[in-house]
Amino acid sequence: MKTARRRKTASLPIKRRKRRAVSKRKNRSAKSAKSVKPQAAKGPYVEGYQTGHEEGYNKGYEDGTKQAEGQRADHSHSWESAERAGYEKGLKIGRYEGGDAIIDEQLPEAHVLPDTSVAQVIASGIAALGDRIVHLLTAQQVAERLMEALEQRKPLSVVRLGDGELLTLAQESVLPIEQVRHEGGFLEYAGVKVPDIAARDRLLAAVKRADIVGIPKLRQPNYQRLATAVFQTYGIDFRSKVLTDSLVNYRLYQDGHLPRLMRGRRVLIIGNLAQPLAKVLAESGVAVVGAVAHVQGIHDVDRVMGEIRQHDFELALVSAGIAAVILADAIAVEMGKAALDFGHMANSIVKGEAPIQA
Repeated sequence: MKTARRRKTASLPIKRRKRRAVSKRKNRSAKSAKSVKPQAAKGPYVEGYQTGHEEGYNKGYEDGTKQAEGQRADHSHSWESAERAGYEKGLKIGRYEGGDAIIDEQLPEAHVLPDTSVAQVIASGIAALGDRIVHLLTAQQVAERLMEALEQRKPLSVVRLGDGELLTLAQESVLPIEQVRHEGGFLEYAGVKVPDIAARDRLLAAVKRADIVGIPKLRQPNYQRLATAVFQTYGIDFRSKVLTDSLVNYRLYQDGHLPRLMRGRRVLIIGNLAQPLAKVLAESGVAVVGAVAHVQGIHDVDRVMGEIRQHDFELALVSAGIAAVILADAIAVEMGKAALDFGHMANSIVKGEAPIQA
């Protein structure tokens, strides 16, 4: 009877056989090995058929699963490949339009410039424009000026302009408010809620008074190119203003100048990380005389200056976002002290990424 039923099953349509096979697999998996009842001896044909059927089903199931997983992986991989291809294409076009295309436009008609790379053309152009190149103070030169101010007890402010400061300065005068708001979504975190023309004007006054101003070296839209537009708009002369790299705070650390500047000096720490930074520096041998924390943006400067005046110090390290520029300027002008816009160097020290020993 069993043999007849199995042969009858074999003659069923494929879909019905698959359904029965699936049902049998589910029933078998639901039972433990001990609950399976012994069956009568099976003939070679039936056992071979059953074994082949089960093995074939299992292999097909496993292959199907693997194939499905492979398709999912291939789908993900195809997106990554497409994204990468799009990036490479855009990069290639951008490099042409920003380099060779300009050379093509500048060459006289029916002329080419073979065997000359874009880099060589730019190098030649820079050499020809040598009289227009603006010198930036190196980290060592900035450190020397700070040391001189500290030794002679003279005021000195070192401030830095990044994209946040430049976008704040650009409000309405260089860029429309909507563009500043769109490109400066981080500005509120840095202490300015756009539009804020009063903050712009106060920041501008501090930049004009500052002794050393750090500007971005990168010729990107919201960095050096925006700095150029801002300076030109407000009549700040690149050649008469003492400038340095806006990353001078990091350069001073990398070149080993920070310990020398702080050694034997009364140092005041200002900014939202003032307390943890003061703790780390004090443990490193720095004579920290105070920590003024919680600077709530540019419009909190007057209150913060009230706290700063209560401390006797020689060097102030200010990490307070955009407000740091105004604070550093005020410390130098009003108190006759040396102040360094310390920026995210404070984060690096607190996190242990930049160990320091005074």
